[in-house]
Amino acid sequence: MNAYRLIAALIVWAGLLLQYYLMVHGQSGEVFATRTVNFFSYFTILSNLLAAVAFSAPVVAPASPIGRFFSRPSVRTAIVLYTSVTAATYIGILQGLWKPEGLQWVADTTLHYVTPALFLIDWLLFSPKGTLRWGSVGSWLAFPLAYGLYSIFRGPLSGFWPYPFLDTSQLGMAKVLVNMAAMSGLFLVLGLAFVLIDRLLKRRRG
Repeated sequence: MNAYRLIAALIVWAGLLLQYYLMVHGQSGEVFATRTVNFFSYFTILSNLLAAVAFSAPVVAPASPIGRFFSRPSVRTAIVLYTSVTAATYIGILQGLWKPEGLQWVADTTLHYVTPALFLIDWLLFSPKGTLRWGSVGSWLAFPLAYGLYSIFRGPLSGFWPYPFLDTSQLGMAKVLVNMAAMSGLFLVLGLAFVLIDRLLKRRRG
């Protein structure tokens, strides 16, 4: 398990660092700062950061508060939910909007395909099963909801919307809120599915 998580951590961290380099390379001053903020304004980046820490902390510092926190089954399930939605949204909505090449393709593939797959495998094989509650799904939705609100309020101030379905300047607030409701529904359904899978795997292993 630890060997798998260390290798996975290296892959995810490498993908994040590569994407950051591609965004800020050659920039300085205000542009560098703006692109750095924009980098951390993508849900893809945030979900990958959570996955990277969740792979790393329980191995590097298992007894530390952060190591114990990211070892919790509920926390790890929340992260597999976030990375799974990252992959599903990209595959279903975003991948047809551009065609990355070279290093950008490497970063794009790592963040949207490799990380979700690695974390799903980790969750299926190594995360303890049978402790999740149906009510936990509601708490897992708090993070993507906060992210959505941050995006739609920052957008008009910065002129930057990380995803087209959150762009109030093009779609209007009403349409964006409908899109957010649809995304919340996706998080909810997948979250419930992960709880169900957790219980089924517990029965099978028990």
